Amino acid sequence: MVKSVRKSHNIRLYVLAIIAVAVAGGLLAYLFATHRPPQASEQVSHQASTKDNAYASIPSSDIQRSEGEVDIQWNKDQSPVVALVHIDSIKGGRTYNPIFSQYGLPQTYGTMTIQTVYKGDVKPGTQVDYARLGGIVTYQEYWKSLNPQQQDKILHLNNGKQPAHKEYVQEKSAGDIDVETGKNYLAYLTPQTSKDGTYNQYLIAGLQYGLREVKTANGTLTVLNNDTHQWENLDSVIAD
Repeated sequence: MVKSVRKSHNIRLYVLAIIAVAVAGGLLAYLFATHRPPQASEQVSHQASTKDNAYASIPSSDIQRSEGEVDIQWNKDQSPVVALVHIDSIKGGRTYNPIFSQYGLPQTYGTMTIQTVYKGDVKPGTQVDYARLGGIVTYQEYWKSLNPQQQDKILHLNNGKQPAHKEYVQEKSAGDIDVETGKNYLAYLTPQTSKDGTYNQYLIAGLQYGLREVKTANGTLTVLNNDTHQWENLDSVIAD
């Protein structure tokens, strides 16, 4: 239940707290590390894509999975926007964050359509860009996101070479759910704009607590509880 999640100061602190996630497989903890701004071709993972889901064409055998434990500190009441959304696409994964103009944890990004707004200033029917912590990126993009000290330590532990790895790395938090195209979700959102004002997106906050699948049962909208895996009345969740 969302009620069980501990309170925090704000969503920005939540994002900063997440950087403490430990990366499995012997790699160092991920930190937001400021590097030179990459060229346009470097800013996102250019993965082979299908029409709506860039992850769909990546063979599972080519993905090295990394799952970290996160002590989530998040308060849904501090989300500026709460809405029913339809996930239109997954464009891919990236480690370069265009909002903060620096590298950081892998994100999944794509487009979604706002269907019903329960809180906040956004127009239903609008298609917007979204981003969510956790994603699939090429190993080389993952490597670029590490600062020089992290890279040097890893190389030192592996006789001057990168450790054996698969072509892609999937970074996600333990217990988190995967966003899926074509599904409807109750989403807790934070609008974000890059410093230069050229890029806008909605951050889906709260990991598994901030994105809950929605379906209709007997004419009533129900929402999935990601902890209990039970379907709950949407009205009762919104009113909570």
